[in-house]
Amino acid sequence: MTGSTHPSQTNANTGILLISCALAAAAAVAAPELRISPPPDGGDAVPALRDAIGKCRAGGIRRLVLDRGIWHLHPDEADGAFRHVSNHDPGYKRMGLRLDGFADFEVDGQGAVLMCHGVLIPITVDRSSNITLRNLTIDWSKPFHLEGGVAAVGADFFEVEMLPECEASMVGGNLLGGMAEGVIEDPRNPKESRQNIEWNYWIDPQTRAAAAVQPVLLTWNPRTRSHAEITEVGTNRFRIRNAHLKELPTPGSVMIAKGRNRPNRLSPAIHLASVRGAVISDVTIHHAGGMGVIAEDCADMTLRRVRVELRPGSKSLITTTADATHFVQCRGDVLVEDCFFENMLDDALNVHGIYAVAAPLRAPGRLGVRFQHFQHLGMVFARPGDRMLLLDRKTMTGYAEFTAKEILTRNESFHELAADKSLEGVLRPDSIVENLDARPVLVFRNNTVRNNRARSILVNPLRALIENNQFERPSMGSILIEGDSNYWMSSGSPEETIIRGNRIVGLAASAPMIATEPRQQAEGLPLPPLYRSLRVLDNVIETPGPTAVDVRRISRVEFGNNTVRFTGPATDAPAAALRFIACEDVVVRGNRCDRPSAVQTIPAGTALLLDNNRNLVRDSGK
Repeated sequence: MTGSTHPSQTNANTGILLISCALAAAAAVAAPELRISPPPDGGDAVPALRDAIGKCRAGGIRRLVLDRGIWHLHPDEADGAFRHVSNHDPGYKRMGLRLDGFADFEVDGQGAVLMCHGVLIPITVDRSSNITLRNLTIDWSKPFHLEGGVAAVGADFFEVEMLPECEASMVGGNLLGGMAEGVIEDPRNPKESRQNIEWNYWIDPQTRAAAAVQPVLLTWNPRTRSHAEITEVGTNRFRIRNAHLKELPTPGSVMIAKGRNRPNRLSPAIHLASVRGAVISDVTIHHAGGMGVIAEDCADMTLRRVRVELRPGSKSLITTTADATHFVQCRGDVLVEDCFFENMLDDALNVHGIYAVAAPLRAPGRLGVRFQHFQHLGMVFARPGDRMLLLDRKTMTGYAEFTAKEILTRNESFHELAADKSLEGVLRPDSIVENLDARPVLVFRNNTVRNNRARSILVNPLRALIENNQFERPSMGSILIEGDSNYWMSSGSPEETIIRGNRIVGLAASAPMIATEPRQQAEGLPLPPLYRSLRVLDNVIETPGPTAVDVRRISRVEFGNNTVRFTGPATDAPAAALRFIACEDVVVRGNRCDRPSAVQTIPAGTALLLDNNRNLVRDSGK
């Protein structure tokens, strides 16, 4: 929101000018905020929110206060537009509370609940600065997925009792359910988004974490070359036969199906795009059909006391159907502290940039770049003055820098960059491009992450401090640093990462708790370091598998004063608790393992300092 526009003409009468200023100041004092209440009849609150935002813009009001209560958000009369949301499915989106072009503005919910009905984004913020969102809860009346407990298991089938709110039903031989407030025959209805039984995840209801057995269900089974057979055998109870690829589920486990009947990342809770300065505090998100908070092309973001948590009293074991928080192509500082994240279908935090694929030169100083992943379409890739890096795609190794003087966006996928120098003879075949200035400095501290699918956090910022957090039972590893030039095209090669004072409790025996895993195409080749420095200090790591740390392509690694406890079965010979691959300088000092373990370096001649450790020896290589 911009400030009031002053008259352009010169006012010779000083008295009139002083009176005008006094009246403006009095008005500002009289109306510092706008307070509104939800519709008394429980009706659609979207029109009231839209009117309030309009009054704030017109009147220079910088604080919107929502009275405590339930605000029902329906898509029927919501503003709509075709909208690209990074790492979501693009499409025509309905929006609830919409801020566009605002500055120095606050929304205070005072405990208000935004209860969403159908496919919409409850809060969007675009092209704004210094925005605060506080004291809100966001939820949906119906889930975006199928969910139910396994009640029986036979020789080639199982039976599942779906939660009533999933409104599961048989349609044309398929079991569909989830967001179902519209007419099932109309896929264009924004209150209709039923999904099928595919894209599965299974939960142990006792721990609320991933079940030990994770079957894959398909409506067409390539193993038997036939369709799955699904029949309704009782109220909300269905028998599913010939859908599993390998194993059947464990009796009592909870089946989650995000579905592939249609796009399944449609409705994040909060979407911020091109925002400079935002604070989200004391906001709770119980559910979303996508991510909790997604920020793209933003700068200087703070999340404080944000809770992505199961709704009290609900039988559902799922919060967001994708990441709790996600920051892409952001810059400046990203601070996430004192937050709580549980039971997401993806990471609690993901911070990364984008690798764009380089096209042939249009002119000696003009380079075309193309987004490869469809969920990156429509992104802002660069701004004038940004430093760009050319990299070899197979190795993700940089070889030349230039500055983008001008950016021409041709369409949602293709951009042209005018460089500050000639790239003729510089650009190599099969190259990718990274924006070096779209890498934030991350601080992630005093947070709790538990019982989610995938990793606890996935981080690729410029620098990161990950401190004093509690990471519990992710279905994969806990902390992952991963550039990817193959599929997701997530860029990032952190200069310094500090992981300090955390407690990490693992669940998956096959996954190291801390890992760097660059997904380059040149697998198996000896490659130079991609990351500059990693320091893992003063952590307590409990791992069910033999390997606690597996890191690759780092110039300098320090692993110091950590306690490693193994909760899985012991091996006959000391296993590699710490593995360092293609690292140049490794220091392992003052650590304690509760069983004899090894430190492995590949190649074996890597510079390694082992000092004052308990139950850690260098791997003999035999």
